[in-house]
Amino acid sequence: MGTLLPSHQHVAMVLEVVRIEELVRVPVYWLGRPPGSRKPIARAFVAKAVLNLPTTEHLIERLKVDIRLRRVCGFMGSVPSESTFSRAFSEFERSGLLDQTHVLAVKTHLGMEVVHHVSHDSTAIEGRERTPRKAKEPDKPKVGRGGHRVKGQKPTPTVQELQEERSWQESIDHISTACDYGRKIGSQGHPVWWRGYKAHASTGDDGIPLAFFTSSASVNDCQCAIPLMKMVAERVGQVFYNLFDAGYQGKPIIRVSEKLDQVPIVFPRQNKKDEPLIPLTPDRFKRYASRTTVERFNSDLKENHGGNFIFVRGCSKVHTHLMFGVLAIFGLRILKI
Repeated sequence: MGTLLPSHQHVAMVLEVVRIEELVRVPVYWLGRPPGSRKPIARAFVAKAVLNLPTTEHLIERLKVDIRLRRVCGFMGSVPSESTFSRAFSEFERSGLLDQTHVLAVKTHLGMEVVHHVSHDSTAIEGRERTPRKAKEPDKPKVGRGGHRVKGQKPTPTVQELQEERSWQESIDHISTACDYGRKIGSQGHPVWWRGYKAHASTGDDGIPLAFFTSSASVNDCQCAIPLMKMVAERVGQVFYNLFDAGYQGKPIIRVSEKLDQVPIVFPRQNKKDEPLIPLTPDRFKRYASRTTVERFNSDLKENHGGNFIFVRGCSKVHTHLMFGVLAIFGLRILKI
């Protein structure tokens, strides 16, 4: 094949770190033509994210002319057609292959490690589909007389309070995944709107992604902090500090972090005009400065690993597409490339 170029070496090393082919299921078919092996196709999708190829068509064209990349991915014969890649992608999406691979990779390389700072953040993901029409909700009956709560009646628990007792799997199942509109305050202080989804990520000190999931664009960040913390706590040895920006507010977040023997650092925000703004102490402000790792991760995912080239529809498929980029970043960060 000749000498491997740096791009081929990066793909080969990332594939060796994530080992996605070990979790690819080989189905048994008794009738008809047996399908092609899904293992080299899974490796090829990881290579697509590492090389930041925009579409599957570009990936197939690269595989046909690049024998070294073809051998690294594991293709010994001809390259499958685009429809075969599409069917394999749907199989990976239904089986949850990418999430299983990510969990196994984190536990294998960081399962006994101490992570000093875990940074949590979300980023906008543009969708290429229409938003479904929301059914009009019926008017809620007033509680008690004149809209006031009856004496002795407990208030309805909030989403964060329910997440305190739930597992992170149950909490994510209750989070909306439909394509809709989201809003955030941009870097210039003006509101920014987008249609699509929102990606939630937790990264370690070196920008290594430890937890990741996708939700609707309208989901508030506060509803995703507790599941992220519980996901990370199951996968690594110990976490010392959880870093949140001003969008993550709520006492349940503080309580859950303390139950996990972790110190929460939330950037202060003035919710009421009369309340004084309590700034972070100098030591916590210095630790909060390391939160830029998750912001760099979000930028790297979009700019260099396929986050801006989303041509699939549905939250599950969008999440699968993004997870290939997450695995690529995980391998590169572990190797410190």
